[in-house]
Amino acid sequence: MLSIRQPVAVKFILTELTKQQILTEHRRQIDRLTEELEQLEIQGKEALEQAMAAGGDVAQQVREQIEQERINREQQREQLIQQIQQIQQMELGTEIQNMNVETSVDVHVGDDWGKILRGAEIVIKDGIVYEIRGGGESVTE
Repeated sequence: MLSIRQPVAVKFILTELTKQQILTEHRRQIDRLTEELEQLEIQGKEALEQAMAAGGDVAQQVREQIEQERINREQQREQLIQQIQQIQQMELGTEIQNMNVETSVDVHVGDDWGKILRGAEIVIKDGIVYEIRGGGESVTE
């Protein structure tokens, strides 16, 4: 026997409750990014004025840094908006990949390697483990 480490996919079943939780969290993150963009605008102007007083390349570097921060936050916000649209269009009952965790798997002589490679999944429904799958098949304990 040999123990190996293997990734385990964690999925959740989209229910009305889960859908609303995801949408609420995404909207909260969008609001936070919007506030950060507003603060960046104000603080950026102040930093740019100070940098311009220092002169030279400093002002250009500050301007570029502020612009990059703004672009990053706008891209994050746009991704969240797209995710909201995708979630709204998904049917209830859809399984959605959430994350990966790791587990140890005991491998024995004679085991079906194909099943081991198919890995394991944990399926969550409304915050409760709904099903555990190993090698593509439901595992009951």
